[in-house]
Amino acid sequence: MEKNSILVVAYMKNTLQSLVSQLTEIGLQDYFHIDARKVDELDHLSIRKYSLVLISSAIVYKMVKPYLPEDMQYIITKRTINYANIRGLLEIPKGTMVYLVSDLKQSTEETIRILKETGIDLDFRPFYSQEEPNKDITIAVTAGEPQLVPTHIKKVINIGSRLIDISTLVELFNHFQISPFSSTTHLSARFMQSLVDITKELSDEMFRSKLLQKSLENIIQNMDDAVLVYNNSLQIEVFNQHAGEILELDSVKSTKPYLNDLSDSYRDAIKNMAVGQESFVEIDETTFYMRKKRIIIDAQVYSTLIIFRKAEDYRKIEHDYRFKAKQKNLLARYYFDDVKTVNESVLNMIKIAQRLARSNSTILILGETGTGKEVLAQAIHNHSPRKPQPFIGVNFAAISESLMESELFGYEAGAFTGANKSGRIGMFEQAHMGSIFLDEIGDASAVIQNRLLRVLQERQIMRVGGDRVIPLDVRVIAATNKDLHQLIAEGTFREDLFYRLNVLPLRLLPLRERKEDIPLLINIFIKEFQEMLGRPPFAFSKAALELCQEYHWPGNIRELRNVVEYAAHISGDIVFKEDLPMGSNAFTYQSDLLMNEALKVIAEEFKRKGFLSEILVMLEFLNSEHVSSAGRSAIVDYLNKREFNLTDQQLRYRQGLLNHHELIIIEKGRKGSRIAEKGKKFLEYYKENPLAGELRRAKIEV
Repeated sequence: MEKNSILVVAYMKNTLQSLVSQLTEIGLQDYFHIDARKVDELDHLSIRKYSLVLISSAIVYKMVKPYLPEDMQYIITKRTINYANIRGLLEIPKGTMVYLVSDLKQSTEETIRILKETGIDLDFRPFYSQEEPNKDITIAVTAGEPQLVPTHIKKVINIGSRLIDISTLVELFNHFQISPFSSTTHLSARFMQSLVDITKELSDEMFRSKLLQKSLENIIQNMDDAVLVYNNSLQIEVFNQHAGEILELDSVKSTKPYLNDLSDSYRDAIKNMAVGQESFVEIDETTFYMRKKRIIIDAQVYSTLIIFRKAEDYRKIEHDYRFKAKQKNLLARYYFDDVKTVNESVLNMIKIAQRLARSNSTILILGETGTGKEVLAQAIHNHSPRKPQPFIGVNFAAISESLMESELFGYEAGAFTGANKSGRIGMFEQAHMGSIFLDEIGDASAVIQNRLLRVLQERQIMRVGGDRVIPLDVRVIAATNKDLHQLIAEGTFREDLFYRLNVLPLRLLPLRERKEDIPLLINIFIKEFQEMLGRPPFAFSKAALELCQEYHWPGNIRELRNVVEYAAHISGDIVFKEDLPMGSNAFTYQSDLLMNEALKVIAEEFKRKGFLSEILVMLEFLNSEHVSSAGRSAIVDYLNKREFNLTDQQLRYRQGLLNHHELIIIEKGRKGSRIAEKGKKFLEYYKENPLAGELRRAKIEV
């Protein structure tokens, strides 16, 4: 069969190459001779020698029309996007403003329309090279024309030139009276195979994502528990039918209501509940069993999950068991997900602990005070086959030596004066079939060490005052913040007991050895206390974070949590370095004197540089009642009125210093600068200071 000849015409070279490449991949060169030209290459070309002209778009047709003989046959292609290249778009948050960059208006609008129809929910803004770019837009999408993207753009997503739609290919075959679906052409099969090849990975990913989303939605809707998820703005993003009925969300007009739209009792109960806790909560004379967890993505708190149910819905036996177990502290609350870290060593330790959890061997957790030894012990229990059984925790530093033996091993009736007439089971018996956590084992007395050694060897106990051996099936997890080798050398800890305990050792790093976790933990604690106290959002300044990174944290995570709690009570929207109550062994609370000393140091620096007066005038302006924030032009105008003439570069330098010392906050974009709480204190310090000459020279009222 003699081949028909086709001329493909496009405006841009990359578009032309993409179209020819697609036609070749599909195998059309077997049926047609394919030639290709850009519009500006048509001047000296004899178009009559071609059987058909394939034109890339309607706008290009207008350019090509002067070169087309009146009787020349042509087809204007219908185009679609290359779906294999849109992965990057799926990672951009919905509603984000992005440029759609192209050289032609029509192709830009068509690409935006196709992306919208595909379900890409972004705020697309067309951009052509001849217009002035918006500096606030930092992401650009282009269909094969990255050279046209503005230079300030930080992220470019090139989805490639648009492809020819199959409807155009069918039209092409029909034009030459060749069946596109015959046994010889197999156009549909070839086209579909080509499409599958370029989109298989993305299609699989999207399919899995949609399947997972549908599965999760079905799971949530079919759960017997009520499920509620709200974001950091307290907007409710997900809730199932049970939660909707209990919280009466159907009466709320908004499709995505806020936590504050709930009744006061439900809202307060959800906000005041501690994270990671499982609690029975009384709301409007109804008891609910509630659980609360943070959802963390990329080391940031993304949202909060609440799972709750009316207590009366549980079977009575299960309800009684959970209530009594909770009262006796027989349940482990924490899981490995509650160990928050981005430290590689801690992550590896967690992986090892998860493997060790499956065994029945004794585990010894080593770590300083406040590192989370009990959290890790409970997580190990909840990851083990013993999870449904009791978890018993005993702290050897908290119970007196005289009571420890009877607490651990129980006693028979009449064993000693004041004993319960019916006797009492000990903690080891309560932990039967479950786990017992021996915290601060280094503080155990010699007598208790002897008894523990026998229990670990024989896996049986005898109650105080009893003569009956009681067999046990219990997993032992011990922990200490002391150096047991040193205690052995000093003769205060049995070496044989150490080797019975040190079967599967785990070490928890102190906070000073995992400093990359400090910002993550601060963020988590901020969200916790912000919600608990019902206070506005707040954040640590750069200098405050640097101080936290430099501090040695003898109290570890517990001390860090206390610091954030203190800051939550005393700080404004920014926590400054001077607000932090750090101490060597305990908190040494900051005073106004310490803050004044810090402000004095800053003032002396400005005075040495010779522009303290200008700084005070700038702060005075930003502190005005009618000024919430101001750009550089407004600040310059105010300085000029006060007879301070600064260049733009000089003003930028002074703003940078003020921002460095946390006296002002420079907002992103065009919002300008605003005074910080520390800046207000700086002004107050000078107004109250007897040496207020600088203020008078700056013509500021003292």
